[in-house]
Amino acid sequence: MREISKSFGPATVLDRVSLELAPGEIHGLVGQNGAGKSTLMKVLGGVYPDHGGTIEIDDESIVMSTPRAALAAGIAVIYQELSLIPSMTVAENIVLGIEPGRVGYDRSRSEDLAREVISRSSALSALPLNRLVGSLGAGTQQMVEIAKALARNAKVLVLDEPTARLSGPERDQLHALTRELASHGTSVVYISHFLEDVLDVTSRLTVLRNGAVVTTADTATFTRDSLVRALLSRALLEDEFSARDVPPRASAIALRAESISAPGFTDIDIDLREGEIFAIAGLVGSGRTRLARALSGAARIRQGRLEVGGRRAAFRSPRAAAAAGVVLVPEDRKSDGIIASATAQENLLLRALDSSLAPGGIVRIGAARRIAQERIEELQVHPPLPQLLGSGFSGGNQQKLLIGRALLARPKVLITDQPTAGVDVGAKAQIHALIRDAAAAGTAVIVISDDLDELLALAHTVAIVDHGRITSVLRRDQIDHDQLVERISAA
Repeated sequence: MREISKSFGPATVLDRVSLELAPGEIHGLVGQNGAGKSTLMKVLGGVYPDHGGTIEIDDESIVMSTPRAALAAGIAVIYQELSLIPSMTVAENIVLGIEPGRVGYDRSRSEDLAREVISRSSALSALPLNRLVGSLGAGTQQMVEIAKALARNAKVLVLDEPTARLSGPERDQLHALTRELASHGTSVVYISHFLEDVLDVTSRLTVLRNGAVVTTADTATFTRDSLVRALLSRALLEDEFSARDVPPRASAIALRAESISAPGFTDIDIDLREGEIFAIAGLVGSGRTRLARALSGAARIRQGRLEVGGRRAAFRSPRAAAAAGVVLVPEDRKSDGIIASATAQENLLLRALDSSLAPGGIVRIGAARRIAQERIEELQVHPPLPQLLGSGFSGGNQQKLLIGRALLARPKVLITDQPTAGVDVGAKAQIHALIRDAAAAGTAVIVISDDLDELLALAHTVAIVDHGRITSVLRRDQIDHDQLVERISAA
């Protein structure tokens, strides 16, 4: 790929990006959300045929006009959301679209072809050809998708976030298969936010930032720290790695919970001050998310007393909670947060259509557009296009839109559940900065996360929840990572 450029309207997403793959090479492609990784691979895979630059295979210039044309040229892209049909067998999925026989479906010949394909790899040979794909685990489904690509004689295999849904053993199995395919001459592009995986399995790395190549080098020349520094701009590095253990100023109580109970938690007491970042740690199923939903009106509190800003509160809905100043950024941004079919502007301003933007119920289009553009630039959303649909943004940029939406409502209390799950280190640093800035402006913040280092980096106070009860509440200076793990394990 030579000098590849791609723009969407006025936004340049790829700026003269070059990428070379040798036969049998596993080449890592890393970058922040919105850096251009997926766009570059969609150019290679024929999804975006309208681009600058050239693509060459074996020194021959190729036009990838459609995904079918790319596949015919030997390029197979396996996205995070697999393209398998759950109600069909493994064999049927592998040969789908290339079934042998001139008329109708010949089961025997199709199974023979699928069997021949999986025999090419020891890692694939155990695939259960007659099992329905929908009955298989994520790791095995990933293997089926790769077998499907091999059936089409792929010379280049692109793996986009291949380990995102995999367990540790499944990841190891995938890496073994990737190495085996490379040893047979297949070139692999490996895209991942999991830097340890990239450092483990690749032989060379290309780092993208803001649509341009920062560096391409042998993987052996990188450590995790040097790779993080290549990914982040200087401003992000200074923000993420500077000391931030500054306690909140003496301030009023923003939210007080006294012995509150609901399905999933019991007898919870919280005193949350203005400007305080209050972290909630615990295992999955401990009651953290149910507590967050109850505090934000998404679930009913059955017993106890809740106060916001010194006033008693009994929320019947998230709308009522937001009106009182309590806003939740939910755990699942795709199903509960971002509206895929709405524009970035519409997603951002969903909570802000108050009298200033919609006097008499009529939206002031000019003001809405101006505020959305300003907020998108402040949030460093990429690409900075207010009219781009929510589905067009990467996960990290979707998360920034959700946090920006919540902050536009000027909440007294901001609750974030897994605020950086599934985002890269750059977006993570930016989201941390948004949370810290909100607290510095006086917003009380509750952060729930499985990432203990994240909690310790952000929090002034850490509460540990187990079986629906708070078992410990500690100041940040009273606990380190190992002690936090020990307390969660012992709870």
